[in-house]
Amino acid sequence: MLHLNCKLGKYFVIAALVGVVVVIGTMSLLAPQLAVTGANPPFGLPQANLIATLTAGIMSGHLPWIMVIVGAMLGIVCWLLKLPIMTVALGFYLPMATTSVILVGALLRLLVEKLSKDEAVKKQRVDSGVSLASGLIAGGSLIGLIGIGLQVSGILTPGQPSGNGKAFGLLVLMGLAMAVPLLRKRAVK
Repeated sequence: MLHLNCKLGKYFVIAALVGVVVVIGTMSLLAPQLAVTGANPPFGLPQANLIATLTAGIMSGHLPWIMVIVGAMLGIVCWLLKLPIMTVALGFYLPMATTSVILVGALLRLLVEKLSKDEAVKKQRVDSGVSLASGLIAGGSLIGLIGIGLQVSGILTPGQPSGNGKAFGLLVLMGLAMAVPLLRKRAVK
């Protein structure tokens, strides 16, 4: 058992070192770009912008108290209505591109749940969908980092058309490719 723990410990150390190198490398590469703020920064960082606004407001003494109070009141209303407060809050501060994808995922899950008659099949389909969504989130994050790296290095130019017309067709094709196996999945006995 000790040998297994030492082996796992070695992999944990390797994973930690790789994580540190990747984060420090990414932040070092992107530091000049990420310092740009304002109405239209080159890279949308909603959480970082939110925290920066709060910190600047607290430090300068000019915190937008009306917005803070309205947000707190909305949180209380959501709590009274038994709505998921964090989900509603995410919908307020995340950009529409991110929020709309979350909505599509929720609607797909609802569709899968409604089309599944058997509870075992429904559970298996939902579990597969959650795993698929997790993989898509991780993949999207990695592709986003690669895209930012390509923009910073000058290989891609921000604002230039990059074939987004084809992206919609690819999105529909990917949606079908994901939905068909999920809907055809049978319960494993």
